[in-house]
Amino acid sequence: MEGAQVVVASVLAYSALPLVYALRRWNVQFLLLYTHLAGLLAFGWILGGLYEMRLGDVALLPGELSYGGFVLTAVVTVVVGRDLQVVRNIIGLTLAVCSLGLVFFTVARLALAVPGTADPHGVVPALLDRSPVVAVVFALFVVGELLLLLNLLEVAKRRLPGAVMPLVYPAVFVAVLLVHGVLGALLSGGSPGEELVAKLVVTALYLPALLAFVALYRRSVTAFESRPLHLRHLLSTSHQPLLDELESKAHELAEQRSLTLASDASVGRVNATVERILDSATNTILIALDPDLRITHFNSGAQALLGWTPREVCGQGLEVLLPAEEIARHASALGTGPELVQVLQVQMAVDARRDWLMLSRHDTCPTVSMGVSQVLVDGHVVGHILAGEDVTSRLRVETAMMTALSREHDALVRLQEADRVKHELVSTVSHELRTPIASITGYTEMLHDGAYGELSKDQVAALDRVLRNTSRLERLVDDLLVLERVEQAPLPLVREPVDLCDVIRGTKSIVGEMVRGRDLKFSVSLPASPVTLDGDRAALERLVINLLSNAVKFTPGRGTVALRVTSHSGQAWLTVTDTGMGVAESDQPHVFARFYRTNQANELAIPGSGLGLSIVQAVVAGHGGEVSLASTPGEGTTVTVSLPMEPVLGSVNGSAADPDAVVRAG
Repeated sequence: MEGAQVVVASVLAYSALPLVYALRRWNVQFLLLYTHLAGLLAFGWILGGLYEMRLGDVALLPGELSYGGFVLTAVVTVVVGRDLQVVRNIIGLTLAVCSLGLVFFTVARLALAVPGTADPHGVVPALLDRSPVVAVVFALFVVGELLLLLNLLEVAKRRLPGAVMPLVYPAVFVAVLLVHGVLGALLSGGSPGEELVAKLVVTALYLPALLAFVALYRRSVTAFESRPLHLRHLLSTSHQPLLDELESKAHELAEQRSLTLASDASVGRVNATVERILDSATNTILIALDPDLRITHFNSGAQALLGWTPREVCGQGLEVLLPAEEIARHASALGTGPELVQVLQVQMAVDARRDWLMLSRHDTCPTVSMGVSQVLVDGHVVGHILAGEDVTSRLRVETAMMTALSREHDALVRLQEADRVKHELVSTVSHELRTPIASITGYTEMLHDGAYGELSKDQVAALDRVLRNTSRLERLVDDLLVLERVEQAPLPLVREPVDLCDVIRGTKSIVGEMVRGRDLKFSVSLPASPVTLDGDRAALERLVINLLSNAVKFTPGRGTVALRVTSHSGQAWLTVTDTGMGVAESDQPHVFARFYRTNQANELAIPGSGLGLSIVQAVVAGHGGEVSLASTPGEGTTVTVSLPMEPVLGSVNGSAADPDAVVRAG
C-alpha cells in the first residue's frame, strides 16, 4: 500500500468505529467507546513516532492521526453520554493511559539496560527515551485541550441559536487540533508552521466523519445541546450534584407514576360515566352514529324531544329521523349530492351548525340546530356525533321579531314621508302667507295714517291691535321659515363685521313696543368700545329680539329685565336676565326644542309659538357660539350667549341678492 492509502485506511478505522458504537444504546456501548479512546491514546503515546507517512509534501506521524481520532471519539462519547461523569471518565482514562505508558517506557528502558537481557526485535533505544516531565505535560495538554473543546461547545450552546450549532462542531474541532499543533511544536522544539500544516491536513481528513455524525445523529446532538454539562462541578469531590439530580429525577418519576395511575383510574371512570353524561344532557340532543351512519346511542334529550326510544331507533340508519325533503333541501343549499352521507360530509367540512326538521313520534317536525363531528381513533373514523338543540321556539320568536321589525320599518317610512310632507307644508304655507300678511299690514297702516279718512280713537285703537297681531303673525311666519332652513342645511348667514352694541341699539324701537304698557324696569348695559363680530346683522337682531321677547312675556308687573354685553378672551358675552316666573327644572332640558312650551306658560295662556329659543340656538350655532339657560322657579331666568369675536372657518354664507338667505328680525 502507498502512504496515502495507509493514511486514509487509518482515518476510516479510527472514525468509523465510534460512529458504529454510537448508533444505539446498548449495554457495552460506552465500554467500547472508552476502549477505543484508550487504544487511540495508547497507540499515539507509545508508537506515535514509530514511522512516518507521506501525503503529498506533508509528512504525517501515526500519533497525529490517532490523536485526531481520539478528539473525534471524545466528542462522540460526550454528545451521546450527555453527562458530566462521561467527561470525568475520559479525563481519568487519559491520565491512566499516559501514566501506564510512562511506566511501560521506564520498565522497558531499565530492562534493556540490564546485562544479559535479550533484544530479539532490535528496539531503538531512542524510542524508549521518554522523560517523565514530557509525559506529564503531554497528559495535561490532552486534558486541557479536551476541556477547551467542551467549554467552547457549552458557550456556543448558551449563546448561539440551534440553527448555527452544526457549524460550531467542526470549528471547535479545528481550533483544538491547531492548539495541539502549536503546543506540540513548543514542547518538541519543532517548526510551528509544519505542525500547523500537518494538523490542518488531519482536520480535513476527520471533518467528513464529524459532519456526518452531527447530521445523522440529530436526536443525540439535539439532546446534548438542550442540556448543560455543568463543567463547574467537574472537580467537585461531593456527590451532592449527582444526588440532587437523582432526587429530581426520582421526583419526576414519582409524579409521572402518580399521573399514570390517576389517568388509568380516570379512564375507567370516564368509560363508566360517558353514558350517564350523554343521558344527563336532557336539553341537548346527542345521537351517536357508527361509520355507516347507523344510530348507536340515543340520549334522553333526543328521547324527550322526538318521543322515540333507543330500542326503536338504535341500529337503524339516521334517515329514519330525517324527512327525505329535508335532506334534499340541505343538499341543494350545500351544493352536494342527494345522499345523506354527502350532505353530512359537506356540513362537517364547513364546520357549521344547520337547522334540521326532524321526525318525531308525535307527528310533528321540531327544528333542531344540529352540528356533526367525527370520532377519530388513531386517525381512523370510528363514528360520528350529532349534537343539537331544539330551536323551534326561538325560530318562532325570530319570525315574530322580523315581522315586527318589518312593520316598524314601514311605520318609519310613513313617518319620514309625513315629516317630508310637513316640511313642504310649512314651507309652502309660510311663503304663501307672507304676501297676504304684507297686504293686510300695508292697508292697515294706510287706514291708520288716515289715507281713507279721519278715524275715531276707537278705530285707531282697533287698527293698532290689528297691526300688532299682523306683526306677531309675520314674525311667526319668519320663525317657521328659519326653522325650515335650519332643518334642511346649516343656517345661511351673510357675514360682515358687525358691532353687537349697534345691533342692540337697532332693536330699540321693537323693544320699546314690547314693554309699552308694562310696569317693567328695563335696563341695558353696553361697553364703551365696539364689540365687533364676524356675523349676520339681521340674524343677531332676531336673536336679541327673541331673548328680550321671552324675558318680557314671562316677567310679571313690577319686574326687571336687564341686558348686558361684555367681551373678554376673544368672546362676546350677551346676558339677558329677568325676575320673572322662571322655568321648572324638569322643563329646562327641553326649552330649546321646537314648539316646546312649559306647562306654566300653557296654564297662564301666555302667547307664543315655542320657537323663540329654538331660533336663538340655531343663530348662535351658526355663529360658532354657545347658549345656556339658568333658572330658578319664582325668581327668574338668565340666558347667556357667547359668540367668537373672530371669523368662524367653514361657515356657509348667504347671498345678499337672495332675500330668503337673510334671517329677518321681523
